[in-house]
Amino acid sequence: MTPPGRWVTLAGAVPRPRWSFRLVALACVAIFALSALSIKLAQLQVAEGASLAALARANSVHRVVIEAARGIIYDRHGVALVQNAPAWNLEVVPEALPQTTAARHAEIAELSSLTKVAQDQLVVAIQNADPFGSLRIGPSLTEDQELAVSERIPSLPGVSIARHGVRTYLYPTVLSHVLGYVGPIDSVEMKTLRSRGYQPDELIGKVGVEAGLESRLRGIDGWADVVVDARGLVVRTLATQAPIPGDSVYLSIDLKLELATASALAAGLQRDHKKAGASVVLDPRTGEVLAMVSIPGYDTNLFTHGISQVDYEKLTTDPNLPLLNRAIAGQYAPGSTFKMVTAVAGLQEGKITPDTMLGCPSYLAYGGWVYHNWASYNLGYMNVAKALAVSCDTFFYQVAAKVGDVTLARYARAFGFGQAKAIEMPGVQPGLVPDRIWKELSCGVPDLNSDACRWSLGDTVTFGIGQSALLTTPLNQAVYVAAIANGGSVLQPTLVHEIRDSAGHAVAAQKTVVLNTVPVSPFNLAAVREGMREEINRPYNLNLSFRSAGVPADGGGKTGTAQWGGSGLDLPTHAWFVFFAPFAQPDVAMSIFVERGELSEVEAAPIGVQIMKYFNANRASTEG
Repeated sequence: MTPPGRWVTLAGAVPRPRWSFRLVALACVAIFALSALSIKLAQLQVAEGASLAALARANSVHRVVIEAARGIIYDRHGVALVQNAPAWNLEVVPEALPQTTAARHAEIAELSSLTKVAQDQLVVAIQNADPFGSLRIGPSLTEDQELAVSERIPSLPGVSIARHGVRTYLYPTVLSHVLGYVGPIDSVEMKTLRSRGYQPDELIGKVGVEAGLESRLRGIDGWADVVVDARGLVVRTLATQAPIPGDSVYLSIDLKLELATASALAAGLQRDHKKAGASVVLDPRTGEVLAMVSIPGYDTNLFTHGISQVDYEKLTTDPNLPLLNRAIAGQYAPGSTFKMVTAVAGLQEGKITPDTMLGCPSYLAYGGWVYHNWASYNLGYMNVAKALAVSCDTFFYQVAAKVGDVTLARYARAFGFGQAKAIEMPGVQPGLVPDRIWKELSCGVPDLNSDACRWSLGDTVTFGIGQSALLTTPLNQAVYVAAIANGGSVLQPTLVHEIRDSAGHAVAAQKTVVLNTVPVSPFNLAAVREGMREEINRPYNLNLSFRSAGVPADGGGKTGTAQWGGSGLDLPTHAWFVFFAPFAQPDVAMSIFVERGELSEVEAAPIGVQIMKYFNANRASTEG
């Protein structure tokens, strides 16, 4: 019987054992190695699983936004009005910030110190940002700040300094109310803009054409698919989509005419010790705005480079309201410049003819109230053209009484009063056209039969000379006088001459839009235009301004000194002048407004004459 565990050879020899010592040792080593690997695997899965999962997530593909360059704004001749100047900003990649709470808070505190941005604002911005994108924080850095911050960057994980284009305005005060400015998106705006691809650290147009043409100027952001490491740093770019720069906008503004208008207005205000005013110059054939000025202005670069609290408070507390664009948002009584509307209503409704003679006494009484003329003596009988030339209040009291408030309001609206013009900027105000229905709705008294709610004949006659509750803006005034100049077409005003895409192709061009045609016959309108022609010619005093400036009085004009602040004789006033030229084929129309002006023919009209002097000397280049 063969013993167990042994083999017997055919020759009967005894073989060696099946498991040698060497094999046993090797098996033990293998078992030990497998055990060690199992223990390490368990450790990785249990103890370090979270950190390794984060590492795996970090070493992955992310899409980051590549910001598009904002479009440049030019004047009608291609002169740049803004530029995207290089600037340096701090940027943060949120995912690359320290992960521990204490270290993260310490770094955010350091960033707050460097940027002067409150810590709580930084926390919110970082929370709302793309974790792997670059978040721009704080205002642009000066050269000294950039050098100082650069020294501290190595100790701030996830923080870098990046170069960006910052909006810089080349004529920051003169064009402040036309161009406006860009500024950071606030939390309210972000709620609606996020779905349109805006980033929390983007700048957006706030006022002026920067806001009105935001969709054209912004462009289309690009993107890059990148691989980032555990620190949030890009290690490889997989694919990119280049951004498309914003469109180039060529405004209807003529820069040289804009500067000349601003100079004439500023000089007139300084001469007469006034603080504020506005002017709008239009092409009455197309509705293009050739110049728009509101004084005082402000430095728009303060906003794009990060305005200080001190500078902002100076602007918002200034009694002269430099942030108010008086050209589109200042609402004032038009005074005697409105008399052309009353004249057209009277003529077209058959209440008067161009030859009707009415008296011009020093006062008239209506409903027990006395309403005065500007002259304290009787100017005699006159027709409508002369009544416009001498600006007889009592003549137009009579015409307004014949026409009535409802009809007068209808003609006022036909000329564009009481309507906000949809020009390419926000904040345009409509003014106000009053009538008996408006008074009942706005009187604020429960008893509609009370004197406060009843429209009176006195309301009608003062309405007829541009007073009562009638309000307008310098823009509406320019559109109004342009309609008289061009034969009765109320045009849509525009600030855009042309828009070109980033390749230089025209994608939009100015198109004349007629908003309304005033219901007036050429015969009746001619009588009104004749009165405006007479006002600026001899023997009337206004002609002196033209003669002394060497400007031909070839056109039509109307002054207006409008009372405001209540009722009575000794009220403060504003001064107006509206004008078109040349008389036969007008190519320019304008309105001049002097806030708190006291006598329009010596304060507002000379400003318009100086603007016309420049225009006559440069007519060909302005129209190009």
